[in-house]
Amino acid sequence: MQFKRLVVPALFTFGLGGCGYFDGDEKQQLEQAWLAQNAQLQQVIEQIRSQGIEAVANGAEVGSVAACVASKLEMDPLGELVNVEGALVESAKIAELLSELEGLMEQDFSLENISGLLQKGADAAAYAKQIIAAQGLERGLEHLQQMADSSREFASEDLGAHFQQLLSECQ
Repeated sequence: MQFKRLVVPALFTFGLGGCGYFDGDEKQQLEQAWLAQNAQLQQVIEQIRSQGIEAVANGAEVGSVAACVASKLEMDPLGELVNVEGALVESAKIAELLSELEGLMEQDFSLENISGLLQKGADAAAYAKQIIAAQGLERGLEHLQQMADSSREFASEDLGAHFQQLLSECQ
């Protein structure tokens, strides 16, 4: 029963996202335009999204853009969220996004919750999916709390602005 309560709403929500119900394409296009300004950075982000931050860090040549980006993202408490397409231009304030993620990951899903999620948009769902995929629900919640604690100094920044500033240090 627990499995059904989690899987059915997740499939429903992410299925709607795949059908274009949520407007994630706009963020992805904005992100691609930003990345197109630096081919090396674009290549590194694509590698990180396909291979993972740790794999890129281990395989990158010392002093390269890839080594710099992977190192910065490994040290950043929000670094793993870069795996979500559109994160580099995400306008959500970090504190608000983390709070929304925590609430999303803690709740029991029902049709009412899904309805509320649809009304708010699925941005938080994409980040929650990334955290759950990487660490599972329980460890994901713990990691989310660590992210919130570690990111207090830039909690009022936009996630995209935070990533752009961090990555610009490697150009």
